[in-house]
Amino acid sequence: MLYSFIVFIVVMALAGFILWVMSVAVAPKNPHPVKEDTYECGLPAPEPIISSINFQYYFYAIIFIAMDIAGVFFVLYSVGKGDPKFGWIFILFSLLLMIPLTYVMVGGNRR
Repeated sequence: MLYSFIVFIVVMALAGFILWVMSVAVAPKNPHPVKEDTYECGLPAPEPIISSINFQYYFYAIIFIAMDIAGVFFVLYSVGKGDPKFGWIFILFSLLLMIPLTYVMVGGNRR
C-alpha cells in the first residue's frame, strides 16, 4: 500500500517536471509586441492600465477556499472509516483551522 503511494507520488512529480520542461522548450522566446498588449474584450484598452491591485478581499477568498476544503475533509472523515486513533490528528487539524478563521471574524484584516 505504501509502496504504491510512493510510486504514484514519484510518477506524478516526474510527469509534472516533464510537462514543465516541454512548456519551456515549446514556448516562444521572442513574442510579437502586439501579443504583449493588454486588451479589454478583444479591443485595445482606451485608457492606461492601472497597475495597482487591491488585495483587500483576497485574504477572505483564501480563507473561504481553505474552509471549503476542510469541510470536504470533515465529511469524508465522518462518512468514511473514521478511525478513532486518528481522531487527535483531526482535532489538531480543526484547531489549526480555527486560528485564521478567528482572525478574520475578529476583523484583523481591516485597513
